[in-house]
This record gives sequence, structure tokens and C-alpha cells, in this order.
Amino acid sequence: MAIASECYAIKDPDDRQACLAETKRQPSYCYSIRDPDQRSVCLAATIGEPARCYSVEDPDERSACLGELKGEASRCYSIRSPDRRDLCLAVTKGDAARCYSINDPDDRNACLARVTGERSHCYGIRSPDQRNACLAGRE
Repeated sequence: MAIASECYAIKDPDDRQACLAETKRQPSYCYSIRDPDQRSVCLAATIGEPARCYSVEDPDERSACLGELKGEASRCYSIRSPDRRDLCLAVTKGDAARCYSINDPDDRNACLARVTGERSHCYGIRSPDQRNACLAGRE
């Protein structure tokens, strides 16, 4: 269950707006995000329109957006970053074991929380913004 109140503790304004949009399911928050790729991913996730992912310029983020929203693991294999690829595969396949191959401990815990739905993993995240996003149910 998403908890929007955790989003207000996120210091980065773009991340805070994305968190609010996704937890409240209100795309209007996405429009104030300055980064165009993050705005497109936010809109795609909030509205549930994977076609919006095609406007993401970064090829890795475009593949992740399409893979995760469409549930198509095949999209994840083109992602160059091994950690981002493993996150995408973990989410699309519902495979928490894949999270353990993510090198960054914060990203690993966020992946585990996202795939298993167990927010207890969020408490192992050192970055306050990432921990709050995780606790909000966004990560």
C-alpha cells in the first residue's frame, strides 16, 4: 500500500513530485518535474500508458520503462547498466532473487521491497530520499 505522507520528506523536488504522483495516482504532479525523461516515466507509470515511455531519450530508462510497465522482461536485456537491468528483470519477472545481484546496497534493498512488497527492506536504505520513496511504496 502506498503512503503519500512519506513523499513529503523527500528533499529532491522532482523525486518528491514523482512520488506523490505515483502514490496518489494523480498525474498532475508529474507536470512540475523538470527532467523530461523523469516526467515521461512518471506520466507513463501514473496513467498506465506504456506508450509514453517512447518519449524517454535515455535508451536504458526507455527500456526499463517499457519493460516494467508492459511486464516484458525481454525489454530489460538491452539495458547496459547491470544493476538497472537486474532491477528491471526482478520487477518484470517478480523474481526477488535477482535483486541480490544488484551491487549497490540501497538499490538492492529498494528492489527487494518493490518485488516482495515488504517495506521492512526500506529500513536498510541509507539514502534518506530513497528510503522515504521506498516507504511510500514508490521504489
